[in-house]
Amino acid sequence: MRKLHKQDITEILYGATLLGAGGGGSLSQGLGMLEHLDQNGENIELDLLDLAEIGDNEYAAMVAGLGSPVAMLDPDMPMFGPDAVHAFRAFQKAFISEGKDCKYLYSGEMGGFNTFVPMLVAILSDQDPAKRIKFLDVDSNGRAVPELNTTLNSYYDHPPTPMGLGSLNGDEIAVYPINDKSGEQIARQMCMLYKMRIGFATWGMNKAEMQEALDVGCVTKAQNIGKAFFAAKANGTDLMDELKKVMEVREFCRGTIEKLDIKAEGGFDFGTTVVKGEDGHKYYIDFKNENLILRDEAGKTCLTAPEGIGLVDLDTLMPLTNADTKEGLRILVTMTPAHPNWWNEDHKAYTCWLPELERVGMKGAQVRY
Repeated sequence: MRKLHKQDITEILYGATLLGAGGGGSLSQGLGMLEHLDQNGENIELDLLDLAEIGDNEYAAMVAGLGSPVAMLDPDMPMFGPDAVHAFRAFQKAFISEGKDCKYLYSGEMGGFNTFVPMLVAILSDQDPAKRIKFLDVDSNGRAVPELNTTLNSYYDHPPTPMGLGSLNGDEIAVYPINDKSGEQIARQMCMLYKMRIGFATWGMNKAEMQEALDVGCVTKAQNIGKAFFAAKANGTDLMDELKKVMEVREFCRGTIEKLDIKAEGGFDFGTTVVKGEDGHKYYIDFKNENLILRDEAGKTCLTAPEGIGLVDLDTLMPLTNADTKEGLRILVTMTPAHPNWWNEDHKAYTCWLPELERVGMKGAQVRY
């Protein structure tokens, strides 16, 4: 077990945003929420546990936020946080009715926002850091994902039931979806009811289940990546050189965003980012919230989800989501391998991305790192 303080969390969010591969919530959103807690006098401290430190029959739950980034940042509404706390409480009560006590939290995806949500819930769980809910060094997917059915949890036979939903007003709702699709529909409908922001918690799993299915150690990995960003900033070194010290990563290109084609549909942002490379060639990134396909100007597919396609602002050395990109930004495009569980042939989790990839125009097979 180790203590996380403000700088630790900041480093984690930098790394989580790069691993989020265009999704998972903006880094600025997570950092803004962290700063808000600090300014409100909260003691920024929580415990991070290795999975090995919990008992065999102890359970953890994923907690996250669902909704519109605009609604999450609405200055006329209180900061997101109580929503997720109430969602976790609703889940705990439903889980207890099954004879299971949920004592720990883990993140549902990598990203500047959703990696922070379980840490936020832990901080808000008690004024005394020693009594706070503990956070596990585990992530559901090792990247960001668009829907409940595009998760390792789903393909390793863990449906999102029971599910706890929570509102800013204090409503706590327990539901029992029969599968991932109905869970997604219920959560999104409730989100719309509560002005496009809601907390949700699900996937109560024990030690063995998490060890088999999820990305164990991913929070520490994210922090090491974040440290690489800060080392590059402090020392004036090349970011790729620093990243290669702590992770498996390749540079795809550096260039300028020449064009953004974006349309909103069904609560998602679909589009293509056109990058004019420093080498004079054009490159294309097709996305649905998360980056899905990386193509060259000849139309060749160079990488697809679940592998990671990351974006970094070269002027600020800030990792970017597709909510942050703008025409004219100088960016670095990175390629990273997905967690091996995505490619396990017994579970075939990688197949969940096929409908998403085909929807944005993929032809042929997925391309691995």
